[in-house]
Amino acid sequence: MYISYDNLWKLLIDKGITKRELMELTGMSSRTLAKLSKNQNVNTQTLISICQALGCSIEDVIKLCPEEEPLSFYQAFKRNARLISKEKYCRVYELDYKSIKYTVLKTVCTSNKHTIIRCEEQGIVWEQLYPVGISQAKEITVIAKRSFPQEGTRGILIISGSPLYIKGLDENGYVSTKGAVKKPTDVYVMTNASFKLFEPK
Repeated sequence: MYISYDNLWKLLIDKGITKRELMELTGMSSRTLAKLSKNQNVNTQTLISICQALGCSIEDVIKLCPEEEPLSFYQAFKRNARLISKEKYCRVYELDYKSIKYTVLKTVCTSNKHTIIRCEEQGIVWEQLYPVGISQAKEITVIAKRSFPQEGTRGILIISGSPLYIKGLDENGYVSTKGAVKKPTDVYVMTNASFKLFEPK
């Protein structure tokens, strides 16, 4: 459980009182106000002063909340991942999750029903097929080397969009979202849709 002061902020809005005015009414310091803003503990006298100044009860100021649910891998990525570089084909991120470090690559281009992703020994290959007569029949690009994860991290490659299929998963050190890492050098490969539901094993 933790204490939330959301009730206090709503009460101030209802009464048309600013945080600065609350400081003047109660004599609290800006440091104490900062603690309240971060849902940190303050002394009982501060809470009594607030209740007296606003003519309210303690329940109008604080509420007890259950601990937040732990973040999923996807939520942790959205909230805490650090962009470390922009490569030609991918953006490279770092993420710490449950005491494990990850190097996450996310493709810049969006795959479609004419895209095949191949997980090969030397790396991950993007094969883009084109309708006959428009241009070349296909374009093949290595989008990530097999060794892309930084030392001491686990690797994840996220394919934007929905490719026709991904070849070579769960072999040669490439792991699907349903598989499990067997060696530290194994790399997860998945679509963005699968990534939203992914939890490392």
